[in-house]
Order: sequence, then structure tokens, then C-alpha cells
Amino acid sequence: MEQRGTLKSWNDEKGFGFIRPEQGGDEVFAHISAVRGDRRPVAGEKVLYVAGPDGKGRLRAEHIRLNAGMTLDKPSIRQRSTPARTASRSAQAPHPRQQRHDGIQDLPVKLVLFAVLCVLPVWGSLHVLSTRYSLFPLALYGSASLVAFLFYWHDKQSALKAQRRIPEKTLHMLKLAGGWLGGLVAQQVFRHKTRKVSYQAVFWIIVLLHEALWADELFFHRLHLFDRVPLFF
Repeated sequence: MEQRGTLKSWNDEKGFGFIRPEQGGDEVFAHISAVRGDRRPVAGEKVLYVAGPDGKGRLRAEHIRLNAGMTLDKPSIRQRSTPARTASRSAQAPHPRQQRHDGIQDLPVKLVLFAVLCVLPVWGSLHVLSTRYSLFPLALYGSASLVAFLFYWHDKQSALKAQRRIPEKTLHMLKLAGGWLGGLVAQQVFRHKTRKVSYQAVFWIIVLLHEALWADELFFHRLHLFDRVPLFF
């Protein structure tokens, strides 16, 4: 079934890139051998494609055409591109949405949100330190967040290179263990896992769970969580 998407990235010299599905979900690997039309694609273009698994079960586009009406297919476009041809084509066919936004979008708003989300975990961890003389929550959040950040980076690189990915349940377990702070930062820094609705739903459930546990520890004292679990240091 043909789907719509945007060519998020495209390396014309190597002849491959990644499609961001219009309906959301994981990015789809695109190779020049699957492109049909009268010219080679450029990053930022809208495309129509048919996706399917490759020999290793990874998602890739089996057929791609530019969203530009009916055109004749020129097999020559699937030949290796030279830098000179690439530069000429880029100059002749600019696209208003082709430019990529570097950095984190809406940074001030997201910094405020991040600070708000940090209030209860940091306050609660300091409360445990002052009342039970344990660094365990602070150390757990710090180490798990660092590992989560590195895992996101590795998974993003694997996606760009069409290599084996880190299972989503592994990322979720890291966040559940306290790595959601690092995961949240990594999502914005690497623009990774931000559009998949099912993934984001689980992510925010984990965040709300942590916030609720700390709210109970600080204000309601119903669960007595830290009286039930050992604090190792």
C-alpha cells in the first residue's frame, strides 16, 4: 500500500536517505535504486512510497516516486551522482521546506518544562539524602540518565546507517529505572523517537509515574516507598 512521507535526509552522493512517514512511526530507509521519476530526489521533498522489510527484517522503501504528478521514469537517475551534478541540481530546484532546523526547536519553552519536571525528583532525592542519608536516588537518576542518553545516541546512529536497533523495551526499562531525564534530553538533542505516538505514550506514562511516586513521598505518605525498598548507599 502506497504511503506519503517526507524525505527527511538524503545523501545524493551515496544514493540513500530516510523517509519520515506522514502518519508517524519509525523512519524508512530509502535507496536510489527504488526511486522512479525524471530526476533524483532532494532532502525535504514529499514522496509516495511502498514500504516492506528487507532480508534482515528492517523497514525500507521498495518503490518511491516524487509527489509531482505524472512523470516519465528515467533509469539514468539511478546511476551514481557526481558532486557537480548534485550541486547543479540543488541550485536549480530549491525547496522551501528543504532546510533542516538545527538545534532544539522552541528551546526556552522546553527548558521551562524540563525544569518543572525536575522539581519533584530532585526535591525528593534531596529529601531522601537529608532524612535517610542515602545518595541512592540521586546516583540512580544520574547514572540511568547518562546511560539512556548514550543509548539514544547509539540508536539514532544505527537508524541513520540502517543497522541493528536497540529494542524499544530496553529504552523503556532504562527510563523506568530513572533514565527518563536523560531520555527526554536525548530525544530533543538527536530529534529521535519524538514522532512515534505509541512510544511517546509509554514514555510519558513512565514520567508521570515517577512524578506521582515523588509527590506521594513528599506530601501524602501513603505508599512509604522508601521504607519498603533498601537504600544501598
